Amino acid sequence: MRTLTLLLALATAPIATLAQVDTLAPPPPVAPAVPTPPAAPAQTSRTIEKRVVIERKDGTERITVVEGDTTIIITEDAEGRSTVTMSTKDGEGPLIVADSLKRRAYIAAGISSDGSYVRLGSEGEDDTTKSKEPVVIEFKRKTIRIFSEDKETPSDSARIAEKIKEYRTERRNLFTYWAGMDLGFNNWVGPDGDADLDRSMEFMQLDAWRSRFFAINLMEQKVEFGSHHAGLMTGLGLEWANYHLINNVQLAYTADSVYGIVVDDPSFTKNKLRQTGLRVPLMLEFNTKRAPLPTTAEEVKALEKKGGYSRKGNFHVAMGVVGSWYFDTMYKQKYTAFGDKQKDRSSGDFHLLPYRAAASVRIGWGAWNFFGEYALTDLFKDGKGPMLTPFNVGLTIVGFN
Repeated sequence: MRTLTLLLALATAPIATLAQVDTLAPPPPVAPAVPTPPAAPAQTSRTIEKRVVIERKDGTERITVVEGDTTIIITEDAEGRSTVTMSTKDGEGPLIVADSLKRRAYIAAGISSDGSYVRLGSEGEDDTTKSKEPVVIEFKRKTIRIFSEDKETPSDSARIAEKIKEYRTERRNLFTYWAGMDLGFNNWVGPDGDADLDRSMEFMQLDAWRSRFFAINLMEQKVEFGSHHAGLMTGLGLEWANYHLINNVQLAYTADSVYGIVVDDPSFTKNKLRQTGLRVPLMLEFNTKRAPLPTTAEEVKALEKKGGYSRKGNFHVAMGVVGSWYFDTMYKQKYTAFGDKQKDRSSGDFHLLPYRAAASVRIGWGAWNFFGEYALTDLFKDGKGPMLTPFNVGLTIVGFN
């Protein structure tokens, strides 16, 4: 009972006085102060600010705490059985019934070198994991039984090793410059390496500023050569290559070749060829910034305090090949005829080569990344169209790392 009194004293520090009664009945209402004849001594009970009442009788102690619409009653009998009951305007019921059988029950929580913990037990027991009996928490309409079992706690060295593994993955992803959205411009050159095409190929002349390249590189993976400074990178992406013809021509093709028909009227406001496909890189990538892995707990904490690794100040370059496979080709024209806007679309292959291998370079500083790709294969199938070699340049507008 001293334990309950001490707990209440800590919880209700403003309380200055206590009172004892010989019955468990609630205290009588206080009558207005008027002169009365002397009366026989009677049981008295005083309340402090009408919030707390402490009663004792025959070895039983009851403490009543009232605040607002909530009443909490703590009772401990002579055998050491403690009961906590709370009632509100919504109803009442026992919160916890702790039968210590002359032993004091406890709940302990804290943080140790092994992490945070919560323990339930009683005097003579370290915690509930030493006993097969459950901890019982009873409510008005339900009973909760808590069973415990031993759990392996990783050692400090194991936790540090796991953290170092996480940082190795974070560093590898951060210093790989493939995943993201690429935006750039397309063009092609003739056999002489000039983007200004000969007259025989003039129907394929491009408007370079309207011939846009867009790619979403979804996945990346890199095998590091000992550290993040060098590695072999690959991945997967989706690309859209748009080629906007600058001349007012109509593309057409037969079984043998593709050609252009000059059109005087109408005038095309859009006249483009588009290829859509998957892309896979295979590139050697290099980074200059030092980013060593931590080896001790102090170095792990220092890196955590810095917020992990950063690309700031890193110069990077990647060189290799990007292979593309095109699964869709679309030719689209827009124009005005008889006062109405018209749109024509066809999905023929126009003898375009369905795959491409391109030499690629990706270079940048910090988070900035620029790219260039020059095809190692022709635009058209062999002998089916002009000998044109596509290329593109641009930058990564959104990085996924």
